[in-house]
Amino acid sequence: MKNILQTSISQKQNLHQSYSISSYNRLLLVVKDLACVRTIEEIIEIVRLAARDLTNADGVTFVLRDGECCHYVDENAIGPLWKGMRFPLKSCISGWAMLNKQAAVIEDIYQDARIPIEAYKVTFVKSLVMVPIRISDPLGAIGAYWSTQHRATSEEIELLEILTDTTGVAIANVQLFQKLTNQNALKDKFIAMLAHELRNPVAPISNGVQLLKLKLGETGAVGETVLMMQHQIKHLSKLIDELLDVSSITYGKISLNLEKVNLVELVRQSLNDHAQAIKRSNLNVVQDLPNKPLWAYVDPTRFFQVFGNLLDNALKFSKPDGIIWVDVSFIPGENGSGSVAILSVRDSGIGIDPTILPELFEPFTQADRSLDRSRGGLGLGLSVVKSLVELHGGNVEASSRGINLGAEFKVTLPVCEEITAWHNDPEIIEAAKKSLKILVIEDNEDSAVTLKAVLEHFGHEVSVANNGISGVETAREFEPHVIICDIGLPEMDGFAVAQELSKDSKFTHSILIALTGYGGQEDKELALKSGFKCHLTKPVDFEILTAEIDRYFEGVLSS
Repeated sequence: MKNILQTSISQKQNLHQSYSISSYNRLLLVVKDLACVRTIEEIIEIVRLAARDLTNADGVTFVLRDGECCHYVDENAIGPLWKGMRFPLKSCISGWAMLNKQAAVIEDIYQDARIPIEAYKVTFVKSLVMVPIRISDPLGAIGAYWSTQHRATSEEIELLEILTDTTGVAIANVQLFQKLTNQNALKDKFIAMLAHELRNPVAPISNGVQLLKLKLGETGAVGETVLMMQHQIKHLSKLIDELLDVSSITYGKISLNLEKVNLVELVRQSLNDHAQAIKRSNLNVVQDLPNKPLWAYVDPTRFFQVFGNLLDNALKFSKPDGIIWVDVSFIPGENGSGSVAILSVRDSGIGIDPTILPELFEPFTQADRSLDRSRGGLGLGLSVVKSLVELHGGNVEASSRGINLGAEFKVTLPVCEEITAWHNDPEIIEAAKKSLKILVIEDNEDSAVTLKAVLEHFGHEVSVANNGISGVETAREFEPHVIICDIGLPEMDGFAVAQELSKDSKFTHSILIALTGYGGQEDKELALKSGFKCHLTKPVDFEILTAEIDRYFEGVLSS
């Protein structure tokens, strides 16, 4: 922007004496302001004030071309002009300036045939200058008006011309920004729909594989094949989640469900969840965890995602028989505040190229740039990690001594004072083993059948409805303890189902679980507002689903 201003000034310096310092400084401020705007409204506000200051005019108008009309969008004047009005291009002076691609300088409006006198009689205007915004393809004009007969000086005209040049660039930038924003919004919608469409076919496959695992076990050729299929399904689900997360984080659509939890226990639990992957990779994990709890306000689900990504990275980039070190340490703050926990995941793997380190946490950065892409993903995992850690008020950093010398990732999180741990009630644990009446509302027949089979394997009595309306009717007849409901249902969507059932006193002690391919943050928030107790995305891990079902007993026993 500054270069545009300087170029415009240098081109006109042979036509006039040097601008006054105050005019130049005012124009420079306007250019700086216009370089930062993101909307047309911001441009108009800046320009309508600046144009009058620069010309000492009694009034200015900001005009935009609207097809074959001139739209007088805004004004700054001693009296009313034409704000909000539209005139044909060929019947007003702003249209003349745009059509002829040049400034109109009129000392006496009553002596110029281009002026529609009747429109001006009711105003204070006696003289004017109208300058088109962008000469090559005018998209508007800026007019300056005087209440007494006034011959605009060369400096006034040229200041307006520089202002319109700069305004034209600012409008082009805003239009480009808005186009990119709209394209990003369409991309986000596409990604959300793509994730939903991918999850729907993956869900019954995942259900079937988990059922096979329960029936056949994990040993033998078939058992090992089932485990392989389950591992690949989880990998596919993780890629889908990362696509959604990086988009949601970018646009500030992720919120945290903070709880006061023991970080050490979360790390142990996450390591246990990755036990099979660690064994499959033939790696050794060396843990150095505190004996005492480290309490912090975190979103447990997002913490597992952060630690899981770092551990997956260490597994992915380590060679067989390698070592992964997982350390958690505590650094006390001064005067009892500012204490932090440091989680370190270090490996003896292939290391990180120093040229990649500065951009490692940027979206789509690939550490694996080999042709076979044997270790590559989407390049989104570490970007998600960084964003989630920062949302928790912490930071993450990566280091490596070089190729084949391993890598280390450190996550720093604020911690709080120690609290007494809560222990599960044995009565609740025992109650969770009992049979429940469960209603599955799902229009995808494969998903419904496989989900029913798995739940029946655990001893539950299961009924299925294939749309929202029959789901509500079945619920009232069946009176289930748990209702697992899809969102994208025909005739009556899952949100409406939850809202309808939440009104019925029969279901006061029932738990409504949303199980859907729609996994965005807005979808989760809407689900909870509609009456669902929790929101799970397809394909679901049955350990997670079982844990949510078990929570039903907590509510029953405490009520």
